[in-house]
Amino acid sequence: MQQEFTLSAGEGHFFFGFHDLVAWNDAGDKLLALQTPDISVPPDPRVPCGIGYFDAAQQFHRMGNTYAYNYPQGARQQWIGDTDTFIVNDRVQEVWGARIYDVNAGKCVHVLHQPAHVITNEGIAFGIDYARLYRVGGYGYTGLPDKYAHLHTPEHSGIVKHNVYTGEQSLLLSIAAVANYKMNPNLGQHHYITHLLLNPSQQRLAFLHRYKLKDGGETTRLMTIGIDGSGLTCLATGFLSHFDWKDDTHIAIWGRTGSNIERLRGSLLYKMMPSGLITGGKKMLKKLLYTKEKGAKAVAPFNWLLLEDVDNAVPAMLAKNIITEDGHPMFCPANRDWMICDTYPDQQGIRTLFLFQYSTQQKTTLGTYRMIDAKPDLHLSHPLLAGVEEGVLKAFSLEQMAFTRSGLHCDLHPRWKRDGSLVAFDSIHEGQRMIYGYDVSSIIYANKNVLV
Repeated sequence: MQQEFTLSAGEGHFFFGFHDLVAWNDAGDKLLALQTPDISVPPDPRVPCGIGYFDAAQQFHRMGNTYAYNYPQGARQQWIGDTDTFIVNDRVQEVWGARIYDVNAGKCVHVLHQPAHVITNEGIAFGIDYARLYRVGGYGYTGLPDKYAHLHTPEHSGIVKHNVYTGEQSLLLSIAAVANYKMNPNLGQHHYITHLLLNPSQQRLAFLHRYKLKDGGETTRLMTIGIDGSGLTCLATGFLSHFDWKDDTHIAIWGRTGSNIERLRGSLLYKMMPSGLITGGKKMLKKLLYTKEKGAKAVAPFNWLLLEDVDNAVPAMLAKNIITEDGHPMFCPANRDWMICDTYPDQQGIRTLFLFQYSTQQKTTLGTYRMIDAKPDLHLSHPLLAGVEEGVLKAFSLEQMAFTRSGLHCDLHPRWKRDGSLVAFDSIHEGQRMIYGYDVSSIIYANKNVLV
């Protein structure tokens, strides 16, 4: 088998989304995908995406439609355990819910009034407030209002836990409870929860708690909680980005903690300062910190950090001086010594796909893929961004928002097959958004640390 090949074929564009889900079923003969005829604008609440799967012969089987999708994270479509049933988010009447499809029956077999961001093998799903996410500029869904837009720390919005078989549901954790955990909630505005991810044993849930700041910026906290609602923990606070569980008790994340700017933002003085003074002070502080002589070394550097699942974890380094930029990591389900990752586009629009082995600290480049030069139609895009918080639109240009929310912005978002033999990734380098595969078995199996 050639190392790189196309996994999707057919009319229109195909994509999967984020790097934190396994796209193949347990048997490895079906690959979930979304299908859309147009990627040139952000999602339109009137235009659905097709949902279905590719079989072993790379034929697409369209099972239905969904209105609950965005291009970075898809519709959170995922297989349930070792079955040939999958769950996908969708608009259900006037709420963001989900549907369950049975591939063997060839149809939708269950409708849920709660969404699923992640789900355990036993069918316990955890969903978040996608209307709020959309409003604050996160990866939400277009078309329904945020019921708690008037509240910075709502008590009835957060992580919802529900059993997709019995219908039992509860609010596992509210945004208010998160914002009141080991911080002053008044330091931030528009608090929200995003990026849920189960650890390998599916006993703890990691997530990002984010909130807006007076200076137009945003602070992130990496947090975890048991799936029973116990053991809320804040591992780190600062500029924190993409992450994955290295094992049951450690998380790898790109970011920076402990800089002078972050300490200032967490102070009572910051809370009391007028917004205009904060903006001016932030610019002055940056000039002092980023001197010509010292450059970025004047502040805490960005790195891939390895954090233990405890409060205020002391960071270790995952790949110091080896992986030097942000990307989208996923550790191999069959052997978590191996990580697949990508880079953001460089100045030429080229993204790099690579493997990293933790035990040897070796990085192996697999391929490079260039973005296309097409840009979204701003006239058509502008109405589709209605409802996004005004402060977010001020912080980012319309051009940037329209591009990053359209399907033209295409990160590779690599993700493993369960047995570690293949990875799949989304790309647009051939002019059409498609799903590609890369055979990594010769690299993985040849290594002395065989899959276990």
